[in-house]
Amino acid sequence: MAIQPPKHVMDLLLDAICVVDRQGRFLSISGACEAIFGYRPEEMVGRSMLDFLYAEDLDRTLQAVARIEAGYQQRHFENRYVRKDGSLATIEWSARLSECKTHRVAVARDISARQQALPDEALQAAPADAPAAWRLSAAPPALMPPGCAPVPLSAQDYTVLRALADGAHGAQYVTRRSIVKALGEDYLHYDQRRLDTQMHRLRRKIEQASGQRLPVATVRGQGYRVYRRIEVEG
Repeated sequence: MAIQPPKHVMDLLLDAICVVDRQGRFLSISGACEAIFGYRPEEMVGRSMLDFLYAEDLDRTLQAVARIEAGYQQRHFENRYVRKDGSLATIEWSARLSECKTHRVAVARDISARQQALPDEALQAAPADAPAAWRLSAAPPALMPPGCAPVPLSAQDYTVLRALADGAHGAQYVTRRSIVKALGEDYLHYDQRRLDTQMHRLRRKIEQASGQRLPVATVRGQGYRVYRRIEVEG
């Protein structure tokens, strides 16, 4: 005979389990609601999730919602919420549409402390319970974020990501020189601004397509640090 855990056990969860309707209104929140958002569940239920969202993250959040509504399971999506005291909470979400398609179910985890502890771009190193690897495909060139559809890449995008994936093994960071070499350029005569522009466009492309940040942090003046596995296929 299966035994269900007591209801009060939900209060011990470090994550919050949220159910919202198709219009984005909270139907229920269990677990670490107040610890994460700064509000009690009854203060959020019935209100739109957008009421609490940090305004700068609106567009990318709506893009993630559209993917969920289209039937994709969204994993490891990050955005920021404004707590009751006015501080910002960086939230990592995993969400999907319910089987009956009447509501969305999501698990929220507060990663604010992890973000604040890291230098440059507030990007995190892989924790002990690191999520599934990103996958890089050669034919056709594409990057597959965990839980998302493949993002098509140009040949140059693929070359840069392949250099990052190959150079990340056993190294603290991948040097700018090694990436420029992979591009077939002479490092001494290469305009470093081209690489900066390339990385900026690549990060933007991945985030717009998947709602997830490319797991690559800048090491100023040196290169780039890959903080989640990128597995190369083919």
